Amino acid sequence: MMRSLWSGVAGLKTHQLEMDVIGNNIANVNTTSYKSQATGFADVLYQTVKNGTGAGDNTATTNVSQVGLGSKVSSIYTNVTKSGSMQTTGNVMDLMITGDSFFCVTPDVREGIVNFTRDGSFTIDADGNLVTQNNGYYVMGQMGEGQVGGTVQAPLNVINRTNIDYNEDGQMDSVDYLPGQATSAGYFKGNIDKFDPSLKEGKTMRIEVFGTDGKNYTIKFKLTDAGDSEDNTYKLSVESVLDTKGNTVSTGDQESWDLLFDKHDGTLISPTSVNFTASTEGGVVGALNLDLSYVTNYAGSSATHSSTMYGYKGDVKGLNQGFANGVLTGISFGTDGSIYGKYSNGQTIKKGHIVVAEFNNAMGLEKVGDNLYSASLNSGNPIYMDITEDGGYMSSGVLESSNVDLAKEFTDMITTQRGFQANSKVITTSDEMLQVLRGLKR
Repeated sequence: MMRSLWSGVAGLKTHQLEMDVIGNNIANVNTTSYKSQATGFADVLYQTVKNGTGAGDNTATTNVSQVGLGSKVSSIYTNVTKSGSMQTTGNVMDLMITGDSFFCVTPDVREGIVNFTRDGSFTIDADGNLVTQNNGYYVMGQMGEGQVGGTVQAPLNVINRTNIDYNEDGQMDSVDYLPGQATSAGYFKGNIDKFDPSLKEGKTMRIEVFGTDGKNYTIKFKLTDAGDSEDNTYKLSVESVLDTKGNTVSTGDQESWDLLFDKHDGTLISPTSVNFTASTEGGVVGALNLDLSYVTNYAGSSATHSSTMYGYKGDVKGLNQGFANGVLTGISFGTDGSIYGKYSNGQTIKKGHIVVAEFNNAMGLEKVGDNLYSASLNSGNPIYMDITEDGGYMSSGVLESSNVDLAKEFTDMITTQRGFQANSKVITTSDEMLQVLRGLKR
C-alpha cells in the first residue's frame, strides 16, 4: 500500500482536530475570562530507505534517505498569559484580576477540593457567603483584619446575619448588626470672657455623645462664675444627660469642677482634664475624658462681652468620637482583594480578604469546564498570596472578557481548510495511482 495514502489520512486527522480547537475558540468568543487554545503539529515516524555512509578513500559521504509517514498533533496549549479586555458590568460583585493570578474556589469545604478561575462574577448566597455566580462554588480567602498568609479558607462569610429588634418595634430583624462604640473623649475650646454677665446665671453648653448601648445622648453642661469675687475662677458642672427624645436619663448634680486660670496670661492652671461617667437605662455614658486645656480666660475685645467656650465630641484629632449601632448597607472590594462592609452608622469594616493563587507553569493547568481549572503535575502546586505581591490588582464592577482573537481564528480556519483539502487531494491522487497499477493486469 502506498505510504502517501496513510500520510494523507494522518494529515486529515490532525487538521480535523485543529478545526475542532478553532471551532471551540469561536464558540467561546463571548465566554467570560475564556482562554483561547492553539494546536501544535509534529511529524510522525520516518522509514529509512537508504542508510547514510561515511567518507572512504575514493568516495564521499552520502546522506540518509528517509520517507515520512504523515503528521500528528503534538500539543494543544492554552494561552493563559494573554488577558482578555475589560468588560464593564456596573455590578460591584464582579471582579477582574489584572496580573497572572487566579481566584481560588471550592465546591465543598469539607472535601478539600480547590479549583481556580479567572471568572470573577460573584454573588452572595442565602447564608451570606461569597460564591461564584454560575455554579455556587465558595470563594476562598481569609476572614478578618489579619494579613494574608500562605493558606486559604472557605467560606468567606461577608454577611453575618443575627436576629435582633434593631428598630425597637417589637419585631425581630435579620440583619448584619454592628454594635455601637461609646464616645470616650471630648474637649472644650474657646474663651471665658472675664466680663461676661451671663456667667452669673450660667452659660449652657451641650456635647452629643454615644453611650455603651450605641444610642445618642446629649450632655448638658453649665458654666458659672463660681459665685465668688475672683475673676479667674469658674465652675463647670453637669446638669443632665438627655436621650434623643429630650428626656432626662441621668442627672449630674454631683459632677462639677472648679476651674482656675492664670490672672496674667489667661491660661488654665487646673484642672486640664476631667473624667465623667453617667449611667442610663440601657447603658453607660463614658467614661468620658474631657480636655479643658484649650480654654482661655481673658477679657473680650468686643463691646458686648460674651464667652465663646463650646464643647465638642472626640479629641482634638477627631478620634474617640464613638459611633451608633448600625446595620450593613453595602459591600465593596479593595484593589488588593479586601472585602469591606459599609454600615448605616458610617463605619466601614474589613470583613475578609480574597486570596489568589499563582503557578510556576500556569499553561500546565487542566481545564475542567465551567470556567474552572485544576492543578496538575505540570502546573505545580498553587502559591497562595495577596494579589499585590506580584504587582497585580483587582477591579470591581468589571469582568475579564475572552481573549479569543477572531481575526486570527478565521485566518487559522482558512489555512486549516486548505491543509485539509490538500491532504484529501493526496488521498485521491494515491487512489488514482493504485487504480493505474490495477489496470496493468488487463
